[in-house]
Amino acid sequence: MTTIQLLGNACTLLTAPDGTRIVSDPYGDERPPRLGSLPGDLEAEAVTVSHVHSDHNNVSAVGGDPQHITEPGTYQVGMVRVTGYESREGSPTGPSKTMRNVVFVFEIEQAKIVHLGDAGLIPEPNVRAAIANADVILVNIDGYVLPLDQLLPEMERLGARTIIPTHFSASASARWATAETMTLEEFLGTLPADIAVVRMGSEIQVTPGMPKQVAGLSYLLLEE
Repeated sequence: MTTIQLLGNACTLLTAPDGTRIVSDPYGDERPPRLGSLPGDLEAEAVTVSHVHSDHNNVSAVGGDPQHITEPGTYQVGMVRVTGYESREGSPTGPSKTMRNVVFVFEIEQAKIVHLGDAGLIPEPNVRAAIANADVILVNIDGYVLPLDQLLPEMERLGARTIIPTHFSASASARWATAETMTLEEFLGTLPADIAVVRMGSEIQVTPGMPKQVAGLSYLLLEE
């Protein structure tokens, strides 16, 4: 069984059926208010980093002598095939001209998981082809890298099945990243009635042929 845990912000822990663990985009001191630090006993076989912002690249928080994957290319980590594709960080006016963002695709048996990091609209045809028809896609919903009115149309164009929001405010009283950054519940409340929405706690099981839905995972490390 493959599982994904949303630890917080865009940081996830993927666990493959053979026990391989991959942490993506670990955060440091810069993180949403009310989100706790990454646990001191967090270990993995690999860490992927989409870009160099400090809320995504705290590789020192992950023990177990993991492989650090920060560059485009294909890597084998246990039974997980990891492929990084070079793209750009998103912005309200389009892809950044200066900030690189590596989009990661994780293939486990017949399942495909895509972690967009802080990618916005992706213009590169090879990247779009690689991430098309993903079983799970993790996408930033803070409204800065990908305008929210374009998010669902873009996911539809990419053929995404299960969409997991990331990079949201943990509290309505303390916004993260920008004043417009919604909480998860606020974002889910904006979705059209014909969009299937499920709330999964902080963990989801991933299988080939996932349903078309938005899976609202809460931050595992949320403080009271």
